[in-house]
Amino acid sequence: MQARSAILKSTVLAALLATSLSAAQAAAFTAPTSAVLSLGGLTGLLTTATFESLGGASFDAGTSTLTSAFTSVSLSSGAATDLIGSANASDGIRLISGASIVDITGLSYSNATKTLSAVVSINGTQAYSGAFLKAGTTSVSETFNATLGTGLLNADALKLTSAAATPLLTAFNATSYIPLVGLFEIGSLQVDVLSPAVTAVPEPSTYALMGLGLVGIGFAARRRRAA
Repeated sequence: MQARSAILKSTVLAALLATSLSAAQAAAFTAPTSAVLSLGGLTGLLTTATFESLGGASFDAGTSTLTSAFTSVSLSSGAATDLIGSANASDGIRLISGASIVDITGLSYSNATKTLSAVVSINGTQAYSGAFLKAGTTSVSETFNATLGTGLLNADALKLTSAAATPLLTAFNATSYIPLVGLFEIGSLQVDVLSPAVTAVPEPSTYALMGLGLVGIGFAARRRRAA
C-alpha cells in the first residue's frame, strides 16, 4: 500500500513538474511584435542613394521608415529594460548609389545597451557586423504583456556608431562626415506589440504525464472504495 502511495505521489509530482517546466520554457515574449525604424536622418545625409527593403521588411520612401517583424523577443519584465528583439537575418534595407550597393541586414535591438546591431555588406561582401545605431534616450509608454498584447518602446535620437559609419560612408564617398557622425541624428526605433500571443499547446509528453497522474488518482480512489 505504501509503495503504491509513493508511486502515486511521484507520478503526480512528475506531471506538475512537467507543466511548470513547459511554462518556464515559454518565458520568451511570444506576442507578435513589429519594429519600425525611422531613417529620415540617413536619407537626408545620403541624398544620392536610393533605398529599398530587403527580405520580409518594407520601406516607405515617403516617411523614410523601415518596418520589419521581430521574430525573436525576450525580456524579463513588462518594463522591458533588458528587451532583446531580432528580425529575420535577411530583413533589412539596401542603399544604392552609382556602383555601390550597401545591404544592412541582421537587425537586432538591445534595450539594455540602447543599441541596434546590424550586418553591413558592400557589393555582396560583409564589411562590418556589430553596433550600428545607438539611441540617446529610450522610453516604455506601454507595459509589455504578451497575454494582453500590449507593449510599446521608443528608442530616440539614434546615431551611427563610428565603427559602422566608416564602411558605410566610405562606400558613398562621404568620408568627410565620419568625424561628425556624433552630430547627426539618424532617426528613431519603435518596438510595438501588435496583438496577444497565441496560447501554446502543451507538449505531448506533458499530456502523457498528466494522463498518468489522473490514472493513478483513479486507481487510488477505487482502492479506497474497495477497502
